[in-house]
Amino acid sequence: MNTRIIWLSVILLLAGNGSAEWYFRGTPNAWGKMQMSTDDNVHYCTTQTFSDGDENGGPRFKVDRYGNWQESYPAQDYGVSMNTQYTICLNVESHLFSLEAASPNDLVIHRLGAEYDADGTTFAIWSPESSNVMLNLNGVDYPMLRADDQNGYTGIYGRRVNGDLHGQPYFFKINGIRVRDPYGKMAIPNEDTNIVMDMSRTLPAGGWVERPPLAEREDAVIYEVHVRDFTIDASSAVSADKRGKFMGMVETGTAYQSVATGIDHLKELGITHVQLLPIYDFATCPDLADTSCYNWGYDPRNYNVPEDRYAVSLNYEDRVRELKTMVNEFHKAGIRVIMDVVYNHTFDYEMFEHISMRYYTDTDLSGTGNSIDANVPMVSRMIQDSLEYWLKEYNLDGFRFDLAGIFDHDEFGRWGRYLNDVFPDRNLLLYGEPWNGYAEDIRESERVRPGTIAREYEAHVGIFNAHYREAIKGNNDNGYGGGFAFNQGEIWKMDFGSRAAIRYNNDPWQVIDLWDPMFATDPEQSINYVSAHDNLCLRDKILAWADVNGIDSSSDYLRRIQNYANGMILTSQGIPFLHGGVELMRDKQGDENSFISSDEINKIRWNWKVENADIYRYYQDLIRLRNHHPGLRMNTWHEIDNYVSTIRYSDHVLVTDINAAANNDDWSRILVIYNSGGDFSYPLPGGTWYVAVERNDPDAGNDRVVTNHLWIEGTAVTVLYQP
Repeated sequence: MNTRIIWLSVILLLAGNGSAEWYFRGTPNAWGKMQMSTDDNVHYCTTQTFSDGDENGGPRFKVDRYGNWQESYPAQDYGVSMNTQYTICLNVESHLFSLEAASPNDLVIHRLGAEYDADGTTFAIWSPESSNVMLNLNGVDYPMLRADDQNGYTGIYGRRVNGDLHGQPYFFKINGIRVRDPYGKMAIPNEDTNIVMDMSRTLPAGGWVERPPLAEREDAVIYEVHVRDFTIDASSAVSADKRGKFMGMVETGTAYQSVATGIDHLKELGITHVQLLPIYDFATCPDLADTSCYNWGYDPRNYNVPEDRYAVSLNYEDRVRELKTMVNEFHKAGIRVIMDVVYNHTFDYEMFEHISMRYYTDTDLSGTGNSIDANVPMVSRMIQDSLEYWLKEYNLDGFRFDLAGIFDHDEFGRWGRYLNDVFPDRNLLLYGEPWNGYAEDIRESERVRPGTIAREYEAHVGIFNAHYREAIKGNNDNGYGGGFAFNQGEIWKMDFGSRAAIRYNNDPWQVIDLWDPMFATDPEQSINYVSAHDNLCLRDKILAWADVNGIDSSSDYLRRIQNYANGMILTSQGIPFLHGGVELMRDKQGDENSFISSDEINKIRWNWKVENADIYRYYQDLIRLRNHHPGLRMNTWHEIDNYVSTIRYSDHVLVTDINAAANNDDWSRILVIYNSGGDFSYPLPGGTWYVAVERNDPDAGNDRVVTNHLWIEGTAVTVLYQP
């Protein structure tokens, strides 16, 4: 970095510095008052960027002792160079000014934040409106320089500090206000202080293993789970110090009354992806000693820092290594890992407001009090950089975007295209919620919605299919308004949903209603689900519906619905998504929004697996069936259009006829029947058929041979095939 020191001796008529304050006044602040800082009441300093001047002679400044022009120095305005940053200090004892001018031309910034190497660390932050930006590294202030635009970054400040700085604390000061690093890789708990990290020291033992194969995105079966919920109960049999932690998620050999728990359970179940509720540093539950505090984590504080509550060790390197080890162990088990990300809002404005309010939209679109404005290029770049960082550093396999509907569809697509270009061999899963936080949005038609997502099919991004969810289970949060799973609902919505919501034609730019249930140009764009962490879980919805309709909660009919609802999901085209514990008949005691509820509400109790073994086996069998038969997971719009036909046999019966051989299945033809009416005899197409699934019973079917007719039971999925 090129610097030059200019010394100006100014004789000051001072009787001593007394209790005076000193103010910078000049062209950078339109001759307003900016108090200078001091650590010793002798040296008063400020850092200013002189980008231009005014009509009276270019960039200039003076120092005003009292802020009222009663006494100011030097006598004449001090002129400086244009487009230059200076650190200006006044020594009130020696009567000397010092000006340090710096040029950023030699500062190379590859990424914002703190980029470590053994010889030094380059610090950079985006703060476009600011003129006074400092780095505080291990208690020492370093002026930061307005850097040249580079690598797609604009409006940035940077500073290179030499030496091996691994583990050193730092923060930025913007116009004298302390702020955290939006790109920080590690943070001191509950402080606006980040930690310089040499991430090469945090690899999992033995290094990264091979990623589980995924030939097509439609081959995925996603299982959503909260890290704490999964193992916090003693019935998980996970080691006490690992319960509710990253390492508890992947402890093997655990069992409850001889049935597998934890990661062994997931391997046995057959899912391909685990989707983890937020695992970055969130703001609530700051007191680690309070082990009763609970939160889902949708209140971001540090986007790139692992949440400390989920780590066994609070050592910075260990915290990172534990998360990496968890991902690695999932990969060893044949399970990919998706991270739930919340770039739509922050815990509060305080996360970014003193850096730049351009991070935020004028209107709260998230319903949380603030929302991020990804239409600002450098904000969008921050999100993209964070996504890339998690994929590169933590070896993840995809992202679920909370409230993706506050973002423009082309921005969402831009992230997808970039990430798939950088990681072309990963077959990343990228999908999100196509709605906002119940806000009116003047950019509604440009946002991520069912009616716009088709335009981004080449980016391999998708959305949750809420239309299909509602068609199957009806209302989310009470017992009224049941769907097809409850022998109610509209069959046309079931028809569209079961075919991965593909559009009537394959023109992604054909304008349709923003909430059209036929929206996809590729089946991977439809994430099919009945329940997730939000709203009533499936069992609680079933119990609420039963209560409204006067059905006893112990009825076997309600257990039938537990299977039937997701039986439809697991035999539909698109990508199936399961809420963690649904295969165990999990309930949350009727809590429809348990984000801060206790473990007693949220935790998975592994005795459920013993008590509901038939439910578990049904889910396991349906997942196995799906994994083994590519006819249930067509890969393109054209394949579904040509080889999957639906028949609305009645208002209560939907029959899907699949030319399975067209997708290299060893079954030539598959019939999938959803019956939400009474039992009836169905006339089969010609030839010999084999029954694979019936009566929502994992032991039923058994490939028995049938011809001519088959008795179809109600509230059940029936699957037949021809070899």
